[in-house]
Amino acid sequence: MREEFGLLWPGKEHAYQLALTPSTGTLQPCPEESVGWATTQHLLVEGDNLDVLKLLQAEYAERVKLIYIDPPYNTGKDFVYADNFHDGRRTNGKVRGAALDTPGRLHANWLTMIYPRLMLAQRLLRPDGAIFVSVDDTEAAHLRLVMNEIFGEEQFIGVFPWRSRTAKADVPFGVSRDVEWIVAYGNRDFLAGRTGTRSYYQSPDFADRWRLADLTKQTTKDERPNSFFTLVNPKTGEHYPANPNRTWSITAETFPDYYRRGKIVFPGDYAFLRLTRPAFRVFEAEDQAKALRKHGTEEVRMAISTYLPESVVGRTEHGSKEIRALFGAQVFPFPKPVALIQFLVEIATDKAALVLDFFAGSGTTGHAVMAQNAMDGGQRRFILVQQPEPLDARQREQKTAAEFCASIGKPPTIAEITKERLRRAAGQIQTEQPGYTGDLGFRLLKVVATDDDHR
Repeated sequence: MREEFGLLWPGKEHAYQLALTPSTGTLQPCPEESVGWATTQHLLVEGDNLDVLKLLQAEYAERVKLIYIDPPYNTGKDFVYADNFHDGRRTNGKVRGAALDTPGRLHANWLTMIYPRLMLAQRLLRPDGAIFVSVDDTEAAHLRLVMNEIFGEEQFIGVFPWRSRTAKADVPFGVSRDVEWIVAYGNRDFLAGRTGTRSYYQSPDFADRWRLADLTKQTTKDERPNSFFTLVNPKTGEHYPANPNRTWSITAETFPDYYRRGKIVFPGDYAFLRLTRPAFRVFEAEDQAKALRKHGTEEVRMAISTYLPESVVGRTEHGSKEIRALFGAQVFPFPKPVALIQFLVEIATDKAALVLDFFAGSGTTGHAVMAQNAMDGGQRRFILVQQPEPLDARQREQKTAAEFCASIGKPPTIAEITKERLRRAAGQIQTEQPGYTGDLGFRLLKVVATDDDHR
């Protein structure tokens, strides 16, 4: 028997075939439900995202810079995205036999749901594109293995822990699981970074501003013998021996050239510096040239930590407050805060990027893209996809949303919440920034069948 390393589950072959099966739908324009149809570049597509991802391939293959999704978590219940599983346990989305309601089956169902969508999503990414996926503890390990298979283990960017709530007291094992995860993979040319302002010094001996950087390298004398030497200050004759476990980043041979070009700063060279060891001088023009090579702009982008600052990203409670501020009611459960998605948009895109979210929910990603554009003058575009999942007023968790849809004369579906969120978010941005003239609209497209009855 041939053995291979990987993740297997009942239904994987069917999931693979789902990605290869052509869509039987087409996209129907809906100008009457859109905002700024004639001028907007943003898209909202109403329909099953598996169909939509297939339909997007023709026009958007290798054009998307950032994909962010917050797919439904495995909560121990069946998914609205049933995809007619044929793993011997489901028929048309229905479970056959109570004995089959096991954790293993539920893991398999979730994987069969997400696998073909990630396969199709990968084909949409630019060579410098990236995908960020929100997930909780239940499927985090499985998601990593699936994304290793689809995107390549070498394309793993990192896992960003996001604190979604404050600690609870009555929890299993006495441990409150307060963190969710954002798993990120990027294509070969992706490079994250956040536009920022560095602190530079200005001195009369150089026309260009400059900053200091470490002149040592985390290598041993055995690894870099040419960099293990005693650095001597030509002005004072003071000696600075190399550290055996952290050598200089230059060699004895290259030191004279670096010093001649003003690249080495010694203790005592400037009264306003309190150096105890030599440092490396980096000119502002060098930072700008490096940024231009990497990002196509002279704006300096700072490296990103996977530790997300709480002041930037907030928690679920902040997302709920934003929903209530827009709608006057809690019409959507556990929304991600705008600041979290806006942060990802900022660090992972250029100002003309295309951003895709095919589990749009209440439309937070669209809101975040418009907010970031308003902040930095960008022309980013979004494509959101949301299934018209029905809302049942008889269910407590859906009652508020269903009643809201009825109050505005719309069908009770999550897609209607998405549309209204985008309209209200645009109005909020315009109110807060009355001089902003960027794109605050969206074109609505709906997936319709292309069989004989619908032609």
